[in-house]
Amino acid sequence: MSILIAAIILTVSCGVSRSSVTPSPSLYDSYASRYFYHEGVKKADAGQYDAAMDLMSYSLETDTSSAAACYNMAQYLLSTGEGEKSEKLLKRAIRLEPDNYWYQRLLAVNYSMRHKSQNAIGQLEKMVMQFPGRSDILLELADLYEETGQFSKELRMLDRYGKMEDVEEQLKSRRFLCYLLMGESDSAYYEADRPEEMIERLLQSASSLSGAEIVLQFCRTVISHDPDKYEPYYYAAIIHNLKNETDKAMETLGEGVAKVSGHDGIAQLYSLKGQFHHNLGMMKETFADYDSALVHNPDETGVLNNYAYFLSLEDRDLEKALAMSARTLEKDPLNATYLDTYAWILFRMHRYQEALSWLEKALRYLDEDNPEIYEHYGDALYMCGEKEKALENWHRAVQLKSESVTIDRKIREEKYLEE
Repeated sequence: MSILIAAIILTVSCGVSRSSVTPSPSLYDSYASRYFYHEGVKKADAGQYDAAMDLMSYSLETDTSSAAACYNMAQYLLSTGEGEKSEKLLKRAIRLEPDNYWYQRLLAVNYSMRHKSQNAIGQLEKMVMQFPGRSDILLELADLYEETGQFSKELRMLDRYGKMEDVEEQLKSRRFLCYLLMGESDSAYYEADRPEEMIERLLQSASSLSGAEIVLQFCRTVISHDPDKYEPYYYAAIIHNLKNETDKAMETLGEGVAKVSGHDGIAQLYSLKGQFHHNLGMMKETFADYDSALVHNPDETGVLNNYAYFLSLEDRDLEKALAMSARTLEKDPLNATYLDTYAWILFRMHRYQEALSWLEKALRYLDEDNPEIYEHYGDALYMCGEKEKALENWHRAVQLKSESVTIDRKIREEKYLEE
């Protein structure tokens, strides 16, 4: 038997009196039932749960009006998957002792474990009325309302719980989600201490486009209240891009550039715009966006790294690219991605031995395997005359699911190939 069921058994001291509406057992039956019951508790205390349940069963057979025996057998049956039989025994226990909290509580658990959410809700709603001082019922009922999409009811339970336990401030994030899912974005905004940060968290947890639509709506709400913050424009553009709404994504970024007050935020918007243009193969526009980003934040390492790497791929302005890449390493000298970019620019400048040294350093500081870096390392090894090691690293890149268009040919032809 599980430790959870054993723990519940130890709470049976919550009441064993009998209702006067049931026939009284004989004196002998009553004594025998109590004896079996208490012996069962001793066995449970000793960890002998099967023996404990056998004794509880004898107790119930001897005195069918024992609410405690019904309760304990109900626990046992629930733990063995016989939820329907457990439910019947719990209802009998409640009829015998209608004011016993624990019997009613286990009935609600029974319904929840059997995925009978509406039954569990009905049981807990009764308990809220019957046991108004029990805050735990309020919170569990709120959980079930959330599970079944009854967000307005969830809010009412959270309000009652917050006032009873004096934790209203701690419940703000949960109230925020309720309002958001109800489509009341303005109310959600006022529940969020930092609405712009909530957007990123929401987008990370959104598992579908419908979820992303809710985030998009909240982005628009935040923009209406705080038009000078860059985050809602940034993440709204990402959502539009995910939906293949490129024009709307660009319009949103343009709106943000016009309204955001901070230079760092504007640089972030131009950086994202550059990424979108790069994905579309529009390199002239990409470089223009990166130039604009660097005007607002000359030390934006993400922009500097991407700008430098994209220049290297086109064999353009390699000295400029190397200088930009060097600035990223001044800021973050152990970043494997930045080290790889610097090495690759050296490679494109035919400085293969230097490139090899920087790539070895990049591999030392990898947080997780990166097929592109292993491929670059193989390229540098090949150009430095270490063909066998080059092949090993190209194979490693393939194992890591490289998306390179030339990697298979490099392995097959056993030589470096330009993309």
